[in-house]
Amino acid sequence: MMDWTREGHSVKPLRMGSSLRRRMGQALGIACGLAIWAGAALAQAPTAPGAPRPAAPGAAPGAVRPTVPPAGTGGAQARQEGFSIVQDERLYQLEEVISLIAGSVGKVADKVKTLAINSFYFGHDVDPDFRRKAEIIIMDRLLNANPNVRLIQCQECQRLETKIVRGILRLRKGIPSGETRRELAKTLGADGFIDIGLFQSGGQMTVYLKVVEAESGAIILVDELAGRVAFKRRALTFSFGDMTFPIKVGTKTVQHNALVLGVSESAQLTGRFSFTVDLAAYADNNELNTSKYLTLDAGLVLRPTLGFDILQMPSSTSRLLFYLGVGKLLSPQLNYATLFSTGLQYVVGDRLVVQFGVNSFPDTNVKVASGSSAATLTGVGNELRFGYRF
Repeated sequence: MMDWTREGHSVKPLRMGSSLRRRMGQALGIACGLAIWAGAALAQAPTAPGAPRPAAPGAAPGAVRPTVPPAGTGGAQARQEGFSIVQDERLYQLEEVISLIAGSVGKVADKVKTLAINSFYFGHDVDPDFRRKAEIIIMDRLLNANPNVRLIQCQECQRLETKIVRGILRLRKGIPSGETRRELAKTLGADGFIDIGLFQSGGQMTVYLKVVEAESGAIILVDELAGRVAFKRRALTFSFGDMTFPIKVGTKTVQHNALVLGVSESAQLTGRFSFTVDLAAYADNNELNTSKYLTLDAGLVLRPTLGFDILQMPSSTSRLLFYLGVGKLLSPQLNYATLFSTGLQYVVGDRLVVQFGVNSFPDTNVKVASGSSAATLTGVGNELRFGYRF
């Protein structure tokens, strides 16, 4: 055996037994196998849509291969998405404003075919985080909503100029003179310039437009456009009115009147669809009914309905909706009859509610006093209610 010495101390070499060498070889083999398997799994793993792919071998550090979204997706798909219960209410109102902007700009399509954006101004009440998002959305929508007028970005219009006058530093942004405007329009290939201002006061969003002809400097369009405030996503409505029950005794059917006091909760599902659950209490109201009638016991009406806005007033939350529903009469006297409802509901300013509906009742036996003629709840009755939303 060879002795190794260092500073007078004897150091013996390490002897490795055959069993230890065998175990280390097995561990090294397992580690190499796991590394090869992990690399293959990563190479075959699907890439998330829109995520950058790994750089090709030999590419510069940090280089990635961009992915191209399939045709017909991306911005076009985003534009087709409607208002939902989870969407930002400001985006909903912005969509309404953009449609008005496109229509307004279309008024000058015969005079200017290409407009350069001179300025994009936001009021102090507009959230800074929302400004950039709003600018991108407006640009994207206008380019697609109004193909008759082409919009281009004017970087020179946004350039900040500094000038010292009599020892005072003055800052100026925009087109300084008519000659500069004409030269800039010629360079950009624009027929005019447009200024867009977005302001917000409370929940109301307003856009101001100004279009100037490039050659003459004449103002050919000034417009003020107000967006429609988003509907309440959830609302509680208290209502009062009248409801009729068609009850047949023998061969004659009499419309029995009842006073109705109800409460309903509704949720806005999309821009036009809403879902409502209505619970109403009714009581007999036949003092002035000249026909022979049965005295109605007090009861409840439980009815879920699905509504659709068939008419929405511009720049307003007022709307006319059509609804369908099916419910139950919670009354032992009327044998817990089923009713099918349809009608119209007019909502004024997202506060006042006027509802007129028709209820259809399948044949249901009505409990009467012993010795009285048999009675049946059958046919169609009307309903009229007035309510207030919170």
